[in-house]
Amino acid sequence: MANVLIHRADELKPQTRAAVEAELGRRLADDEDVSIMAFALHGAPTGEKRDAARQGLETYLKRADSQRTELSEGDAEEALGEALRNARHGYRERQ
Repeated sequence: MANVLIHRADELKPQTRAAVEAELGRRLADDEDVSIMAFALHGAPTGEKRDAARQGLETYLKRADSQRTELSEGDAEEALGEALRNARHGYRERQ
């Protein structure tokens, strides 16, 4: 049984399209792709598994941090502004 469905909006059954639009709170464009995923949730790890996951994450973040380049405050602000403009269309910096 499929756990992931991907369809173009114009290929959806009318009742399915209406349900998706109701959940999104907006109309779909015909050329948009719609994906639906179904998966079982599981609880967060506890005990030793949780400790191992935390340690693995800390190790990964320390390694990533050790590879970063020092930036001036101006360069860091410029990079952040560029990321915000790319991620949030219409973003304007406060003056």
